[in-house]
Amino acid sequence: MSELFAIPTQPRPPSEIARALESGSPAMDDYLGLRIYANSDPDYLARQRKRLAQTAKLHSERVGDKPGFLIRAPGRLNAFLEYLDMCAGDHMSTTIDGDIPVAVTPREDGILSVANANPLFPATEIAIKAEFETFASAPWGEHAAEHEDNWDNRSLIYPHCGRPQGNWLNYVLSPYMRTLWDDPSFEMRGADITFGPATAPFRAGTSSSSAIVVLSFLAMYLCNRDKLPKWTIQEVCKLLGEAEWYVGTHGGANDQMTILRNPVNSVVYNRHSKPDLDATPLPFLKGIHVVLANSLWEVNKTLGGNQSFNMRKGWMQMGDELAKLVIKTVRDAQKGGAASGAGWLSRLITDKFGWKVGGELPLLENNPGLWEKIEANYCKFGSLHRDILGISDDAIREFLLLLPVKITPKEAGEIFGKDAETIERIYTRPRREIGGYHIRTTARFFHKENIIGSELERIFLEAEKRVTSGELSPDSAEYDSYRVKVGRMVDELQDILAIDFRVSNPQLDLLLTIARRGPGYLGGKLTGAGKGGCVSLLVRESESAAMCEYLDREYYGKPEYFEFYRQVLEDERRFNDPGTIEYESAEERLGILNAALASIKDQRRVITFSRGACAIETP
Repeated sequence: MSELFAIPTQPRPPSEIARALESGSPAMDDYLGLRIYANSDPDYLARQRKRLAQTAKLHSERVGDKPGFLIRAPGRLNAFLEYLDMCAGDHMSTTIDGDIPVAVTPREDGILSVANANPLFPATEIAIKAEFETFASAPWGEHAAEHEDNWDNRSLIYPHCGRPQGNWLNYVLSPYMRTLWDDPSFEMRGADITFGPATAPFRAGTSSSSAIVVLSFLAMYLCNRDKLPKWTIQEVCKLLGEAEWYVGTHGGANDQMTILRNPVNSVVYNRHSKPDLDATPLPFLKGIHVVLANSLWEVNKTLGGNQSFNMRKGWMQMGDELAKLVIKTVRDAQKGGAASGAGWLSRLITDKFGWKVGGELPLLENNPGLWEKIEANYCKFGSLHRDILGISDDAIREFLLLLPVKITPKEAGEIFGKDAETIERIYTRPRREIGGYHIRTTARFFHKENIIGSELERIFLEAEKRVTSGELSPDSAEYDSYRVKVGRMVDELQDILAIDFRVSNPQLDLLLTIARRGPGYLGGKLTGAGKGGCVSLLVRESESAAMCEYLDREYYGKPEYFEFYRQVLEDERRFNDPGTIEYESAEERLGILNAALASIKDQRRVITFSRGACAIETP
């Protein structure tokens, strides 16, 4: 039976919470160091206590000393796999010690009163029911013929309905909107919510936005737990993944699931291939530090960032549907006695769909039983795993050759019986006239990720077992070979992200090229959706500080390395009018770039793997 979601913490006056944190007791430091942040350095813990206490004090000054809660949510780091959660695959990620603290007090009037210690985010009040009614009542008549009016489609067609695109409060609203969608009559209590000083990087690659979604859900839950449904943990994870669709990005639930569930000092393997969203915590290798480094190329979600993300979701969705058509076509041919003769499979696919098959298919042509397993077990591209499909990796590679390399909206429309405009609306319009949907390389990307993910799981478990049993010392050369293997696999992951899935960019590539020459480097890759943001570098623990100093000198200390990005932003300003979203975005990102180059040491940091989102208890 699935475990019910619960947070057993009780409300306390924020002034009392602040005093307990400021006391600096050994029990408090042990709690924060061992159970939350995986870092027992006294100076580090003193900074965390001060920051958390400041959050409680700000809240008390703003709303009084009514009993409430202090909660936190960390950033998520995809130090390994990417995107698999979006296509029913098993995804591996972790949570970092950079987090966002929030103080919460219930309200009875259905209002969210939100304030932030960061002056960039002014205090705001939002009427929950009014925002939901705006979203739920947006006209649907013109869409009814093609789309069912459900949360998926409505959030796709009317994201953040009536609210500014890219506004951070859309993330705060999202779990309330998703919960009310299931029960519009629910009388939701509001909350006074105070966001404290954050250490989670507010940039692409660490899912600080998903941390806000999780925090807002925890606030909603703590203020309404006597009235809300009795959700399982898996149901909450699914709800959180879908909630974020409200802001305009239709991703999976992996980020929210990791932020909510990750144990301290672990990597979590989220089993999106399982119907109940199971998760396997994995112990990380000893002797490795992760350096999180900002490329300084900011992903702009109000402009091209969402288009790039949704385009790749379109590749996945269309690829899944084409794969299912291929499977059906082959199975129909087998059942109809038309699956015989040399080359029958290639001819069948070319005659049916018009594209050229990518190579020889000896396994799939001559083993009908393989197709029975594919038909029974294939779900989405995340299923391209030998343990899920029940066939060998070589057979999966042949299956990928049956998919088109690229298909245009017009070609897809002919197959699906729709016009090109409808295809572009459903699967996202390509940016270029000659653009299309890259199917085979997308499928290959997920198959390769699955192979690497299984090997990483094996290494993490095997290394921990051998150390725990006393067979192996973390200081031994044999144990170090595990570190080297993992680093090489991370480099391979970056290769397929850049080549097969095309989500790297020149700035990320440059940063990684420089890092590979740095002290203690083991492996590195972009983290998150890509097209900018951060990279995560696996570095030998003894040389992580040296790697940071090296990056300061060899990357951040070279102004010429940022000239291309600066010119991109200057061009956006030059060719757009003041007041347009394009112009304002370019202005903002130029300011961010200049500020970052003036604070180099803030652009890279050694991170620990913290506990996921939780209420702060004060022993």
